[in-house]
Amino acid sequence: MEVREGLFSRRVLYMEIRGQGTLPLTRTDENLTPREIEQKAAELAYFLGVPIEVF
Repeated sequence: MEVREGLFSRRVLYMEIRGQGTLPLTRTDENLTPREIEQKAAELAYFLGVPIEVF
């Protein structure tokens, strides 16, 4: 998750693909709370059968 501070702060959930870079998973106009982003990440990880890595 990346948070950009400023007049309009945005939180964006990204998926990192090894060797391919990052892919944004939430729309930039979708201003989600950290809890909502955490929930979306957990649901996606469960669906894909992959672990969540926090860094």
